[in-house]
Amino acid sequence: MNLRLLLPWQAIILLGVVEHSLGYMYEYVMDDESVFIDCLDNPEGYPGMGGLFDLSNMTLEMGPDGIHVSGNTTSNWDIEPTDRIEARLAIVHLQRGIWQPTIYNMMSSDFCKCYVDPQQYWYELFPKHVINQEEAREKCFNYKGTVYYLRPYVLKMKVSVPMLLPNGQYRMIFNLFAFDVNNVRRPNGICFEMKGEFFKI
Repeated sequence: MNLRLLLPWQAIILLGVVEHSLGYMYEYVMDDESVFIDCLDNPEGYPGMGGLFDLSNMTLEMGPDGIHVSGNTTSNWDIEPTDRIEARLAIVHLQRGIWQPTIYNMMSSDFCKCYVDPQQYWYELFPKHVINQEEAREKCFNYKGTVYYLRPYVLKMKVSVPMLLPNGQYRMIFNLFAFDVNNVRRPNGICFEMKGEFFKI
């Protein structure tokens, strides 16, 4: 079964549920049933999704109307509560056997300040459905062992982009970096990918 899924912090601004924006609407279809894969060029010491979240208590089931999500997920990242988290997204496209960069790149230098903000595009995709939102807002991903309890919901991955996308395979590459109070980057960043294709709808 192929799952179509976005991350809890979802594709930073450029990708999200956009109800009133101009552009072209696409659906992103995963081609790997494991959903999250390790980065092809994973830096040493950087775990994949398992280093960020324990998803063993989250249920993801494909239905005709989208992904049915229920259960809870637990923060696994071993960093400090005072750390600043920087988030980066890069989307690359396979052209003639070579992965080429696209214009779709984004960085949030202080991700924890905005990831539970209802004004952000990704809010509808995960944070809105967290029952313990105040705890999620306060602890972000900085407190290992924090449990995010979810109301059951249906996730549909539809994205809006300003221009037509070439056909073919894409990789969404996600990186999270933690910086200590002296602004020194910790060695245990997070890197994982989602591989699939965009289909115009």
